[in-house]
Amino acid sequence: ENEYLIPNFVGGTLPRRDGDDREYYCCTMLTLFKPWRSGGDLKESVQNWHEALESHVFSKRQLELMDNFNLRYECLDEHDDFHAQMRKNDGSG
Repeated sequence: ENEYLIPNFVGGTLPRRDGDDREYYCCTMLTLFKPWRSGGDLKESVQNWHEALESHVFSKRQLELMDNFNLRYECLDEHDDFHAQMRKNDGSG
């Protein structure tokens, strides 16, 4: 049988894929999904985090999870846009 698991991350929120700090996002995704024992396992010393993320081959499931992490932010953005439009419409009547 299939079991559905919902991760509940403790602490701060995961960084946004489209956020201001791309390096932090890349570092976080590599830390979550690439096997490692020390920081040197996550990227080569000549790479930045973005290059390391782009060169790593993620599984289909890992890519799906990263998309799902980002989906939460897309929903929050739509929510904010909807409420901003509602406030705008309330003020124009």
